[in-house]
Amino acid sequence: MAHDSPLIPSPDQVTYDAYLRVSDLIRLQHPLSRPEHHDELLFIVIHQTYELWFKLLLHELDAVVANLRAGAARGADDEVYEAARLLRRCTEVARVLVEQFTILETMLPTHFLAFRGRLRPASGFQSEQFRELEFLCGMKDPKMLRYHEPTPEAYASLERRLKEPSLKDVFFDALKSLGIMPEVDKHATDETVFRARAAAILSIYRDERRCRHWIDVCERLTEFDELIVSWRLRHIQMIERTIGVRLGTGGSSGASYLKMTLDKKFFPELWEARTLLTEG
Repeated sequence: MAHDSPLIPSPDQVTYDAYLRVSDLIRLQHPLSRPEHHDELLFIVIHQTYELWFKLLLHELDAVVANLRAGAARGADDEVYEAARLLRRCTEVARVLVEQFTILETMLPTHFLAFRGRLRPASGFQSEQFRELEFLCGMKDPKMLRYHEPTPEAYASLERRLKEPSLKDVFFDALKSLGIMPEVDKHATDETVFRARAAAILSIYRDERRCRHWIDVCERLTEFDELIVSWRLRHIQMIERTIGVRLGTGGSSGASYLKMTLDKKFFPELWEARTLLTEG
């Protein structure tokens, strides 16, 4: 029997609100300005949305790590294909991260300054999940842990990420186990390891017939890297558009500090391999 309107769930059935916890979610925004400034809600929602996307990225990248390990252990392509598929999802999330800045930029500088003083010393620099993403992808800096000491749970998560193998480690360990990358002496310099890894990537691209799934993984990792750099750049541009070169609310040098991060890439070996390809 056809229904002309949506079903009304019974009390014991799941509802949209109950499943997504919408009632809880929309009560999580608490502006600090008094009287409440209109644009502070926008500022909070955008940043909470970023944290939700970061949560999803951590979830997906952990699955990528698991699939790369399994694919290397079995010598099978199924898990490598799945890793590439999930990395495609990560790149699309990263693309949304970049585009979200356009919404934040609808806020006038004067409107942000109207409530900015209330935010000190809070700062995006303190985002535990973004720091987790950096550690998970291989950009590990133990000095960053001290900024999260006030939050024991965040500190413990970051300490765990710091100690466990990163996505980069797992990726190159997989290439070793498959014989694509030779073993490097444990006393080798960082430069020697870097060159060996770039050469392994080069060999993958030169054997497209047998390494299609691994090439797909390489392409998705490169694209993710590219988009995160784009995110950092758009973050800088948004800050300069809003507050110029002022100090950040957390005490950093604001846009000037962020500019120093633009040369950072999660997977520089993938980019170096392209240079090697053009050199023949």
